[in-house]
Amino acid sequence: MHEESSEFDSIESANFSLWSPVCRQDGSDVSCRFDVTSPEFLGINQADSRLLQGFVQAMDVCTGTVEKWSVQRFVTPYYTYSTDTENWQDAFRLAWRVTLSISGASRYRQCGKVGPYPADGLDSTWTDELSILPLEQEEVVIIANEGPVRDISFLEERSAGRHLEEIEYDFPDSPVRQVRYHLGAMHLPTSIDAVRQILDQCRPRFMVSHSSVAAGRSAWQVPAGWTEIR
Repeated sequence: MHEESSEFDSIESANFSLWSPVCRQDGSDVSCRFDVTSPEFLGINQADSRLLQGFVQAMDVCTGTVEKWSVQRFVTPYYTYSTDTENWQDAFRLAWRVTLSISGASRYRQCGKVGPYPADGLDSTWTDELSILPLEQEEVVIIANEGPVRDISFLEERSAGRHLEEIEYDFPDSPVRQVRYHLGAMHLPTSIDAVRQILDQCRPRFMVSHSSVAAGRSAWQVPAGWTEIR
């Protein structure tokens, strides 16, 4: 168990961006998953409770205490600035998938947008020796949001046992679905063409594969109301 810190430093700049929160309430406990990217030369290693409490506060999920968590490092074309570059280090963006549990939660509400949520903090377990650039061998995840056609059969057919995750965001106007296709560990310098083939299949169907579209969607997404825990 990691030690808890009850005070936060003054916010000076947004060190991180938080994306695609999925939260679930069970009595006074809340579980939450979300992606983290860093616009600065920072990153996440094992994370600590101080940083994660700040993340929960930035997304305005609830009040409570972060009890346990896990962090999965991966790379994806979804958060890149351009998917057409020939440079493999520019074609993939480093990100972290955080899963955490909150106890003693109150003032819980579902998050109201895909992101990004600006957040501040430093991971006390992060060191300068940890490269923030994609390494040659990284876990690769393709992330895509739904469009006019709800058909992912082509991904199901080619998944061949790989993990295919579907998330449905229950927004007030209509549900919005996101697909996360886990390709596993790949040698990135030689895998760009294989990833692009999948992206090319995504685009004409129901999905988009770039974070700028997710950021634009957040303008019309209305946050859900508060649910008080009795």
